[in-house]
Amino acid sequence: MPGRGVRTKQVIRRLPGAERARRNVPQLLRRNKALRSMARRLYAIDAAAPVPSDVAAGKLLDGVGTESLPVVLVVTLGADSGTIEEMVDEVARLQVLTAGFRPVFVTDLPAFETFRRYGYPAELLLPADGWQGQGSWEEYTRRLIGLMFDGYRATASVTVGPEGLDPAGRAVLGSLSAHSR
Repeated sequence: MPGRGVRTKQVIRRLPGAERARRNVPQLLRRNKALRSMARRLYAIDAAAPVPSDVAAGKLLDGVGTESLPVVLVVTLGADSGTIEEMVDEVARLQVLTAGFRPVFVTDLPAFETFRRYGYPAELLLPADGWQGQGSWEEYTRRLIGLMFDGYRATASVTVGPEGLDPAGRAVLGSLSAHSR
């Protein structure tokens, strides 16, 4: 006579939809941001290092392994809304072509709808115009971008100027291709 565990498995296999659930539940669990964040916090290897923020790869990349892609800070300080839209579209194209990075945008313009369209995270800094905080605006941005490098465990950054992403920025993002590792 089979043991209790074997008998339970046999009963579960006969339930309608059990096979479909067996195929779909692991994928749903992998996509759950809260569970992924909890697992990273529970199983952090380097206890002295800060716990990284969970950065999704956006809406364009999906699947196993996207959570291990390098994080890149895309700094768009001083850019106008038109430039940001074109640049986000270009970063999205590069991400799909290379499948090699997860972008986090650093901006001083609250254009969140542009970033949300692709599911990208964005950090908003105070603009330089009218800065009245302690110290200079450059010190403020340097300190916060340093915290973002630590918090997101970013491996690279690219700067977007008024003309958009320059050839050096494209080269950095292209070099992170999954095929080149």
